[in-house]
Amino acid sequence: MLLFALAACTPMAALLMPSAPLLSAALASRGDDSATAEAIRDLQVKRDWAGLTRLANERIALNPEDADWWVVLGYAALQRKELAEAVKTLDTAVTRAPEDIDALNLLAEAQRLSGQVARATRTLERAMTVDPSSPISRYLLGEAYRDEGLLSRARESYAEAVRLEPGFILAWYGLVKVLERTGPQEDRDTALARLRKLDPVLAQEFSDAGESKPAGSSR
Repeated sequence: MLLFALAACTPMAALLMPSAPLLSAALASRGDDSATAEAIRDLQVKRDWAGLTRLANERIALNPEDADWWVVLGYAALQRKELAEAVKTLDTAVTRAPEDIDALNLLAEAQRLSGQVARATRTLERAMTVDPSSPISRYLLGEAYRDEGLLSRARESYAEAVRLEPGFILAWYGLVKVLERTGPQEDRDTALARLRKLDPVLAQEFSDAGESKPAGSSR
């Protein structure tokens, strides 16, 4: 379910807010029962982050050890762009549920967006020990490595993400971005051809010559 949401989202919207599709799917199974799960979905659709925060805080007051509601609270903080609060809250969620792969991925993305890239990398490397087959973790690790300038590692992470999920548009995009700088040209062209099949509009950012077009040139 989580992977489907990432692969099927509108790519440019996801790039503008990297955590948006990830967050939406990570909440899919949260809630104490069908009624609270429905309440979460309704608040998401309405983008009522204040309401979602209130709901999560109410549930945490009843059971502070329930990691699910800490994830919901962290999600709301991240949607409000309160990154420091998101990191703190999601760290609490991971403390309560150390093997919750969605919580780990969300924490890492909150850390990365707040400029704590090295911490995000460590969190994702930890996530790899929980679920080595998670394409989401591999993609996010590629993003973190790319932010750190570790392009060889980023390339490996993106490549593994698309191996695990061949339709993962954002991972193909990241892979092309890295191969633009590292080569080899043949691998870059192959990755770009796949991206064009999956999302021709997003692929317009790249030229056939192997250089990214200037911002806005294809739109």
